Amino acid sequence: MTQQLLPTLRLSFEMTDVLARIEQAGIKINPDTLQQIKIEYEEELDNTEKRLDEITREVMGDTPVNLNSADDRTLLFYSRSVADKAKWSQIFNIGQEVRGATRKEKLRVRMDKKSFAYTVRKNTTVAMRTKAHRCSDCRGVGRYSPMRKDGSVGKAIRICKPCRGKGVIYRKSKDVAGLKIVPRSVKDVAAAGFKTDKSTLEDMSISLKGVAKEFVTLYIRYSALRTYLNTFVEGMENNVDANNFIHPEFMQCVTATGRLSSRNPNFQNMPRGSTFRIRKVVESRFEGGSIIEGDYSQLEFRVAGFLAKDDQAYKDVKEGADVHSYTASIIGCDRQTAKGHTFKPLYGGTTGTPEQQKYYRAFKEKYSQITEWHDKLQRHAVTKKHVSLPSGRMYYFPDSKWTRYGTATNRTAICNYPVQGFATADILPCCLVRLHKDLEPFRSLICNTVHDSIVIDCHPDEEAWVLEILKNSMLGVADELQSRYRLKYDMPVGIEIKKGKNWLDTDVVYPI
Repeated sequence: MTQQLLPTLRLSFEMTDVLARIEQAGIKINPDTLQQIKIEYEEELDNTEKRLDEITREVMGDTPVNLNSADDRTLLFYSRSVADKAKWSQIFNIGQEVRGATRKEKLRVRMDKKSFAYTVRKNTTVAMRTKAHRCSDCRGVGRYSPMRKDGSVGKAIRICKPCRGKGVIYRKSKDVAGLKIVPRSVKDVAAAGFKTDKSTLEDMSISLKGVAKEFVTLYIRYSALRTYLNTFVEGMENNVDANNFIHPEFMQCVTATGRLSSRNPNFQNMPRGSTFRIRKVVESRFEGGSIIEGDYSQLEFRVAGFLAKDDQAYKDVKEGADVHSYTASIIGCDRQTAKGHTFKPLYGGTTGTPEQQKYYRAFKEKYSQITEWHDKLQRHAVTKKHVSLPSGRMYYFPDSKWTRYGTATNRTAICNYPVQGFATADILPCCLVRLHKDLEPFRSLICNTVHDSIVIDCHPDEEAWVLEILKNSMLGVADELQSRYRLKYDMPVGIEIKKGKNWLDTDVVYPI
C-alpha cells in the first residue's frame, strides 16, 4: 500500500516547491481599484438591506426581525416558529454524534410528505402579522419604579412584565405573516426550524413567485455581498504589503479531498465566472504586462466519466454536447441557473424541487455507468472502509455502513471525494508542476491557482511563449499521468485560456 502511494507523495513534494514559489511571487493588486470595489459593494449592500427591510415590514407587520438570527429567519421565510426546540431536534434527529473517530451530523429520519406536513403543523406555531402599541403600564419606557406604601416612588427600577422591557406590545392580527415558503422534506429541517442557507434557498427559488422570490433572491445576494466584503476585500486590506502585493498561504493538507486551500487571505473559495468584481484588482507587476488564466473545461464531469468509464459521458464530451442546456430543458430554467444543478448528481445530489429531482433521475439514467460506479464505491467503502484512485490516493471511511435507506453512510463524500480528488489534487498539480518547470527560464510566473484554473502574471515580451507553454502543459496532462502513474487517461481534455490587463477583464485567446 505504501508503494502504491509513492507517486502521489512525490507529486505532493514537488507541489510544495511550486506553491512556495507562488507564495513568494505573490499577487499584485491595485489598491485604488480595491477601494472602488469596496465602495460599490457597500453601496449595493446598503440598498439591498433597505429593500429587505421594506419587504420584511410588508410581510411581518411591526414584528422586529433580525436577519442574523436563525429563529427570526425561520419565522420570516417559513411563517412558522418551533414550539419546543428540544422535542423538534429529537423528532428529526438533529445534531451531531461520534461515528468512528469524528463527530458527524446525525442521520435524518425518513418521512413521507403527508407525515412530514402533519409533524410540522403539530410542532410549530403559525406566525401572524402584528401591530405595535405603546405599553400603557410603563408608558413606552420598558421599565418602572414601584410605588412605596406611603405613595412615593421607590428608587428600584424594574423591567415591565407586560412588554418585557421593550416599551411596546405587539398585538397579533388575523393575517399570516412572513413569506409562507413551504418546507419540502426533512432535508429542509434545521435546529432553529428550517434551513435558510444559500443552497437550500437557491433550490427553492426556482418555484417561488412574487415577493417571496424577490426576497429570497435579494437575501442570497445580501449574504454574498457580506462575504465579499468580509472575506475578500477585508482579507486583502489586512494582508497587503507596502508594495501592494498579497502572498496567500497555500495548503495541500487541509481539505479532505486534497484540493488546495489558502488563507491570509483566502483566495480559493471565490465565485466562478467572469462577473466577480474582486478579480479586477489583480494586475500585472510588469509594465505593459498581462494576466493570463487557463481553465479546464468541465474537469470534474470528465473525470467522473473517466473513472466510471461511462460511454455516454465520453460521447457527450467528444461531440461537445451542451450539458447545461439539457439540464435547463428538464428543470425548466435558464441555462445559467441550470449550471448549479448539472453536476450535482456527481456528488450524490437527490433532493430539491420536483423538477430538480426529475433531472437528477434523468442524469442517473443517462449516465448509467456513473450511477453503477457510485454503487460500487459505496459497496467498497462499506466492506473495505476506503475508496481509492488510480493515482493511489485513498479516502478512508472507517464508520461506513449500510443505512435503512439502502445507501452507505457518508454517501455524498464517498461519491464526491474521488472525483474532486483526482481532478484537483492529482490532475491540476501534474499540470502545475510541469508548467512551473517550463516557465523557469522566463520572467513570467505563476501567481495563483484556483481549483481547476491557473493564473500567470505575464511579461509583455514573453506573451506568445507563455500562451503556448500554458496550452501545452494543460493539454499534456495525459502524458504526465502516464509518466507518473502509468495511467492511460483517455478522456479528451478541454481547456480555455483568457488574457487581459487584469484578472476580470479578459478575452478568450484559446480556443479561437
